[in-house]
Amino acid sequence: MTAFKVRCPVPRCGAENAFESDACAGCGVPLGGYARLSAHASYVFNLGLAAATGGRFAEARDHFAAVAYWRPADVEARNALALADFELGHLDDAARQWTAVQDLKPDDPLARLGLARLTPANQPDQSEPPEPPDEPEPSSNEAAQPDPSDQTERADQAERSERVD
Repeated sequence: MTAFKVRCPVPRCGAENAFESDACAGCGVPLGGYARLSAHASYVFNLGLAAATGGRFAEARDHFAAVAYWRPADVEARNALALADFELGHLDDAARQWTAVQDLKPDDPLARLGLARLTPANQPDQSEPPEPPDEPEPSSNEAAQPDPSDQTERADQAERSERVD
């Protein structure tokens, strides 16, 4: 089993410490709160995944946005945020997040695919309303069946022509 390690946040130190360490072995800086705080972003991200899996995209978006705000270089959180925005129909926000991912990691396949889905060729044209569907042609059985209202009308015409004579 792999033990979780916490890298000391002091730039000149950077020593790796056990997750449970109260202080850095290299410089003595307190680590307890830092370790819990650094793990919290993963917890919030997992809450977002659970919400998205349950179809609660607005809730998922909030969780992913918190992680992306907290860790701006987290490509995975930004991709998840963009996808939640996409599912909610916030296409400009999704494009902004996927563009940020590409700035951080130009070869990211999720961002490339997401931006490709946002191109005008892949979006329905909203400028004109869709045309109504064509009326279906009557089947041969329907064409052979006389319309009852036509028969009644013909009978009335025949009665009137008999009275005139």
